Amino acid sequence: MKMTFMVALLFTLLTLSCKTCVHDSDDSSQPVSFTLLHLNDTHSNFLSSLLKMSFPPDSEVYRLPVGSVARIAAVVDSIQGEKENVLFVHAGDMVQGSLFYTLFGGEADAAVYNAMGLDVMNLGNHEFDRGSEGLLVLLEDAEFPIVCSNLDVTDDTLLAGMIVPYTLIEVDGEQVGIIGLIVEELFNVSSPSAETEILPIAQTAQHMIEQLENDGINKIILMTHIGYENDIELASLLSGADVIVGGHTHSMLGDFSSVGLNSEGEYPTVVSGADGEDVLIVQAGTRAALLGNLTVDFDEMGHIEGYSGAPLIVTGGEIQDDDRNPVEGEALARVQELINENSLIVTAQEDPAIRELVGIYEAELMAFSHEVVGTAAEDLLHQRVPGGDLPGGSLIAPVICDAMLWKTDQLGLGADFAILNAGGARIAVPAGDITVGTVYTLMPFGNSLAALDMSGAEVVAVLEDALSNIFDDGNSDGSFPYTAGLRYTAEARQQEGERVISIEVLGPQGWAPIDPAETYRVVTVAFLARGGDGYATFSGVAALDTGFIDAEVFMDYLLEIGTLIPAESRVTFIPQN
Repeated sequence: MKMTFMVALLFTLLTLSCKTCVHDSDDSSQPVSFTLLHLNDTHSNFLSSLLKMSFPPDSEVYRLPVGSVARIAAVVDSIQGEKENVLFVHAGDMVQGSLFYTLFGGEADAAVYNAMGLDVMNLGNHEFDRGSEGLLVLLEDAEFPIVCSNLDVTDDTLLAGMIVPYTLIEVDGEQVGIIGLIVEELFNVSSPSAETEILPIAQTAQHMIEQLENDGINKIILMTHIGYENDIELASLLSGADVIVGGHTHSMLGDFSSVGLNSEGEYPTVVSGADGEDVLIVQAGTRAALLGNLTVDFDEMGHIEGYSGAPLIVTGGEIQDDDRNPVEGEALARVQELINENSLIVTAQEDPAIRELVGIYEAELMAFSHEVVGTAAEDLLHQRVPGGDLPGGSLIAPVICDAMLWKTDQLGLGADFAILNAGGARIAVPAGDITVGTVYTLMPFGNSLAALDMSGAEVVAVLEDALSNIFDDGNSDGSFPYTAGLRYTAEARQQEGERVISIEVLGPQGWAPIDPAETYRVVTVAFLARGGDGYATFSGVAALDTGFIDAEVFMDYLLEIGTLIPAESRVTFIPQN
């Protein structure tokens, strides 16, 4: 590290409030327990969204409202009232992903989490999406410490001295060290200043741990934004780490079989560190759908002697069926009974103060929804499966794919082509002005863009998956695939797995047949990347979730190009009849 950087960090640490100031070490450490309530990757989502779940063995699917920060605030307050030593933390990507960030640029996020009493936050990559100027809004407005140890911003005149590597929180007279870490690939997934230097994660973490241990601090939490698998690897390399509260990969950890949801690992995931001690790894999904809830017991030497907990699904409000109709009468009473019996689900009323605060920003968003962001030169009709007057199918879905490719170019991800299901577009866009409200009606689901590296053979399989979902499995025609940078011919009456007759990729020299052995980068939406709408092959490929929301991306694209025109047809479709 540069000497000036260390001086700046030391000065900042010494000037923190008493809650986070460094204390002199002593030999009188005592056993202590505390509870970590944690969020990550909330992406400026303050309002409820619907989470599909079921209650096996019953196969009935319900959509429960989750993600309301006002309800989460009520649950945090309740747990803090029931338990001693409750810490409320956020592992990064607090911002970017809704109109609340588009319009307020971090101001609303800071205000809401200030009011919720957040104890500490780690930086995520999306905090840098608007460069140093955008991050500065959050740093100046936040009343909680924002930590990150593997960033050197000494030469960034806006951020120098604004970010601390760690903070200390006192729990029953014991100091708990909380160290922040961010993904080393920050320049590939966001927009930090050129003056920003990214330091190696493992070496920096170990250095900080040893610094805290030299100060007599033997309970150490790493707040990371590097992804679940990287957390597992990091834990195995370190000595002295106790807990890793992670983010970045939106991983749902825990046993969700009782609500029909899949898990990516145990909660907590326990890894043996380089010193042979257990390291507990936790993460809590995305968009505040889960509130992490981990209690850890330490002995007087700072060793973990016990732990318990599970993520909580915080809900409240109208329950819908799988077709988005309100559940009523006997069916409602039945599902409410199932909810009440399930320990993973907490039904809560909204905290009135937080709801009022969110409402102030929400009112401004309503006015913003009428703002014009672009123009359609002609009607961009939407028909899911090509045929009739639209032999090439939807006119708006390929334009959305164009926007997805444009965004990956901006991010430096270099996608070769984009794939979107027909159901990813909900309406036709008429000729004339396009408003913010139109964009969010077109793409209402808040899907983030995801990038995947796949072979040409896998890409063909993806298209076959989508077509089979319609013509073999009898599922929604919303599966039909639209593209940018890719064109194909398909025949519906062919056998399963044999419908794609030809497929070409647009390269520097023009269109050329796809190479089954070549690796291509595909951009799609996270819903499809997880295997949604029958896109099963996608689910077997590692995906990078960019965190950028489809509607936000499309709106940025509109502001860039001004006027939309229909894209050239990229689908030649031979129907069954």
